[in-house]
Amino acid sequence: MNLRVFPTPEATARAGAEAFVRAAREAVTARGAFHVALAGGNTPRLMYRTLRGMAGVPWPAVHVYFSDERSVGPDSPESNYGAARDELLAHVPIPAGQIHRMEGERRPLEEAASTYEGVLPAKMDLVLLGMGDDGHTASLFPGTAALTAGGRVAANWVPKLDTGRLTFTYPEINAARERWLLVTGAGKSGILREVQAGEGNYPVAGVQDPVWFLDEAAAGQLSR
Repeated sequence: MNLRVFPTPEATARAGAEAFVRAAREAVTARGAFHVALAGGNTPRLMYRTLRGMAGVPWPAVHVYFSDERSVGPDSPESNYGAARDELLAHVPIPAGQIHRMEGERRPLEEAASTYEGVLPAKMDLVLLGMGDDGHTASLFPGTAALTAGGRVAANWVPKLDTGRLTFTYPEINAARERWLLVTGAGKSGILREVQAGEGNYPVAGVQDPVWFLDEAAAGQLSR
């Protein structure tokens, strides 16, 4: 595992934000734009709050996408887009046309997934991801159909939540130039240990060669 471990969630978020600045600048220098997929979850949200106050991001050349979305509208408190908007996007000078949200309120969700595939770039520069307490990432939950889906975006029914989600597929995530997983908290440490050991059957293990941004509590059971 490519581990980057920091003392606290706040230090982890700052390290992720600093790495984001570097990645954005490098992409814009090399290719003229930075295509990044944002994630939901508490740790990415903390990173967004940190990032909005940082200098040096070429925001006019940043294009924002989302790696998953709940089946709600943009103003719902459960919306990943809404959280990113409130914590980051409303505070930085990204042109509105370069922010591409998933239409979680659209029905059927399969239609929303197909439409979203049409707005994605040929290759994502960076996909940001979190990890849930059950080892899910994006909206790739244990035992769900999207774990074996082809294409780039899937509508995924999640029985344990009794709802559908939109999510990037493994092919889309793993085709990106970089994949980062931001995970904090002692409650995640057991799953991380199993992933490192190749045990269990957690969806997060399907992400290929990610960079893990962890705090000490999450990394506590890992071999380093």
